[in-house]
Amino acid sequence: MITVGGALRAPARAVVRPLRSNVDDAGVRRIFRSTVALGRPIGFAVAGWARYESLCLDWYLGAGRADAAVLVAGDQVRGYVLTCTDEAAFERWQRRSAARFATWATGAALSPRLEPEARRFLQLRLRDGFTAWRSGGAHPMPAHVHVNVEPGFAPRVALDLLAHADARVRAAGLPGWYGEVNAPTGRRARALERTVGEVVRRQPNHTLTWLADRPVERLTVVRTVPPVATPSSAYGGGGPPYPNRQRNAP
Repeated sequence: MITVGGALRAPARAVVRPLRSNVDDAGVRRIFRSTVALGRPIGFAVAGWARYESLCLDWYLGAGRADAAVLVAGDQVRGYVLTCTDEAAFERWQRRSAARFATWATGAALSPRLEPEARRFLQLRLRDGFTAWRSGGAHPMPAHVHVNVEPGFAPRVALDLLAHADARVRAAGLPGWYGEVNAPTGRRARALERTVGEVVRRQPNHTLTWLADRPVERLTVVRTVPPVATPSSAYGGGGPPYPNRQRNAP
């Protein structure tokens, strides 16, 4: 998932570095919670929220943490990139974790003690999860990436995080990665294709459509990792890391 939103600001001395400590982990979890609904928190309590958060984050903060990085500005974690370069291991973990979550969420969503908004949230997450599973198949690339940045940061910050993902995928000897972007239905796909990669699939996101009160779709984006820099490059040994993009493209 790639999430950036809010009014733009240029962070002073923002640095992308590998994930280091529990303090970094806490920053990742805080940003996840505060941006889960298109750059905002969901706005109501969900009993058992930690179960959902664990399903979304625990692989990347555990077995996959060597490929993760955070954006640090002002001594605070302001964004993160979670990269998976071992799809087989991730899928084994996810199958077990998703089954446990689905079993719990199904029972919780049927409980009359649950608040109506929390019940609706769990019902829609189960629906979206089932839709994703049913329409699955071979992954378009052998690695995947999640990027998230606090609202207010310029889009180039997300691209700096994606550069880290490119490097990790390249170091693993893989040709590229895919990611899922939740966005209001509209022109976002064209912007992504200018800056990141090819949009190969669109699906409705029922949970975010409900939370945002407007149609939201999940876009699957595929990116071929740019080649390693060559000294003869006209870009001073680098070559443009994001072909065909403008520096401040949305």
